[in-house]
Amino acid sequence: MIKKFLLITLPLILLAGIVNVSVNKKTLNSGDELIITITATGKKIKFPNIQEIDGNTIVGTSNSTNITIINGEMKENISKSFILYPQKDLTIPSFSVIVDGKVYKTKPIHIKVIKPKQTKGDFELDINVSKNNLYLGESAILTLKFIKKANADSIQIQKPFIKNFILKEINSKKSYKNNEEILIYKFLIIPQKTGIYEVGPFIAQVGKIIKQNIDDFFGLNIANIQYKNIYSNTLKIKVNPIPNNTIYGDFNISVNAKKEVKANEINNVKFLINGCGNFYSLKDIDLNINNATVYKSKPKLNLFIKNGKLCGSFSQTFNIIADNSYKIPSVKINTFDGKIHTISTPEIFVKVKNNNILLPANTKIKEENNTKQILTPKKNINPFLISIISLIIGAIIGIIFFKLYSNYKNSEFSKIKKADEKELLNILKKYEENDKIKEIMQKIEENIYKNANNKIDKKEIIKIIKSRKGK
Repeated sequence: MIKKFLLITLPLILLAGIVNVSVNKKTLNSGDELIITITATGKKIKFPNIQEIDGNTIVGTSNSTNITIINGEMKENISKSFILYPQKDLTIPSFSVIVDGKVYKTKPIHIKVIKPKQTKGDFELDINVSKNNLYLGESAILTLKFIKKANADSIQIQKPFIKNFILKEINSKKSYKNNEEILIYKFLIIPQKTGIYEVGPFIAQVGKIIKQNIDDFFGLNIANIQYKNIYSNTLKIKVNPIPNNTIYGDFNISVNAKKEVKANEINNVKFLINGCGNFYSLKDIDLNINNATVYKSKPKLNLFIKNGKLCGSFSQTFNIIADNSYKIPSVKINTFDGKIHTISTPEIFVKVKNNNILLPANTKIKEENNTKQILTPKKNINPFLISIISLIIGAIIGIIFFKLYSNYKNSEFSKIKKADEKELLNILKKYEENDKIKEIMQKIEENIYKNANNKIDKKEIIKIIKSRKGK
């Protein structure tokens, strides 16, 4: 009976040992690092593609490989680790791993996440906001204060992150009081979605160097920094909705344009919005003008922070070409600052003067039914010659633009290859509307501010930029 039992259970035990999953801790504080490691042994191993776990984004991965020989047969022992920072309880699901053509499933693991209390003692971290009851798009100031009462060899303060908020650092300063060192960081926060948000706890890591004597004969010491997490308090922010089709803020709008032009003369029209408020919600201006050709530029933002508000200007330029008189329509925007306001530009009539058009020689004017018609003499032009000339001119222009664009891109790609992570983050800001670039920027920020070890592939970044918008 025992032999039969062993024969049945032994293969199951061996199979269970082929694929395993483990975690660095099953209970952790909110915001702490959770490392999930899947280990498999075999000749050919395929791990699942994991981007998020129970709503938590994977912020980093690592791999390790060992070669083992079992009964004279060489096999690989591969471990793949996933790093995340959960804010609440989660369940790690069962994952499927393919080993030598067979599918093995891991066991699910429940992780308990507890909210840490604010740390008190030699090091303290405190947060507060200037206003915790906001309208959608209304800004406030988040202040983070770190108090240092004892010596530390390393201090790393987590960059604040609030889901569905835009954060802009305003300034930082250091001061001393009663033998305490005080670091204060101020951030402008702008909510982008309504709801009640719990902010914090934020984390600061305080490190002390621990020396380990390895060899008494040579007197060698290896220094190792051990970090301790310092937790801030938490606070709540309520974000209230605003009326539909409105933008939060106090703005004014103006337009500048010529009211009289010659036929086919470019009329440079500029719209300017000034004030304080949620500039990030302002949309492109659209002009629909009959019997005219309209070219529009991308909007330009010039922003600054004043008295705890996001202020500045939004400008957009249009080039309008027409051979007949036209109207520039009024542009209206509804704003909200507790009350609804409508800001608008006046409708502008633009007179186009046609009498300055020079007519070719031998042109006749025929009058029929009180209507004057211009009869221009026809010229015999070889259409084949026109096509050849057009192709040559087009090719020359294409080559010039291609070289200019290539030189610009090659210069930028060279900067990307040589840049450190902080320089790279600044370069990528103008591409952050791209989801892949935004994800890479998040990994870089975690490397800089959370001491993460995310792998940043610069070749992949260049590839994404090259493929952006088909360029």
